Amino acid sequence: MTFFITLKMENQLRNITSCDECNSDYYTDISQMTNLCPECSYILYGYQNCKHDFENGRCRKCFWNGNMSNYIQNLKDKNLNKSKKILSIIDFFQTKYGTTNILIIDHWDSDKEAIGLTEKSKQFLAYISTISDRDNDYFLALENPSVDNELVHSPIGEFYNLSLSELEDKLIKHLKLAH
Repeated sequence: MTFFITLKMENQLRNITSCDECNSDYYTDISQMTNLCPECSYILYGYQNCKHDFENGRCRKCFWNGNMSNYIQNLKDKNLNKSKKILSIIDFFQTKYGTTNILIIDHWDSDKEAIGLTEKSKQFLAYISTISDRDNDYFLALENPSVDNELVHSPIGEFYNLSLSELEDKLIKHLKLAH
């Protein structure tokens, strides 16, 4: 059953409903499908997606809040256009700590050698990049939730030339995961 809520924004009335797949609210006039947000309709059926512009935890264009069902997250993870080295890092962390504890936040989809990872609450972000062809040579940038609300995250540290074990140690501490 679909419920519509009307929201008045910038002198414009917008109908809002909840996505059947991810349960996020979204503007009904933005999605090409009746019961799916633009993100889910894009991933599941190839419809045009919104070019998201997030502010205060919601896309200003479609009102999606970034939620993803486990099914959608698994589909996105399988379709990553990343190097084998980055994919093996993702697989290592998600296998060891669980796919629901290590989430992919890929703001760098055109960079095959970089990936963003976060934890369940999506408050703490870690940017991982391979910085050479050598094994055990990684870059890590860590970000915490912003304190000034101007940015979603605030940088707290960058680390170069890390081995996989050093990368894991810093990552699990930052994401507050058990070893």
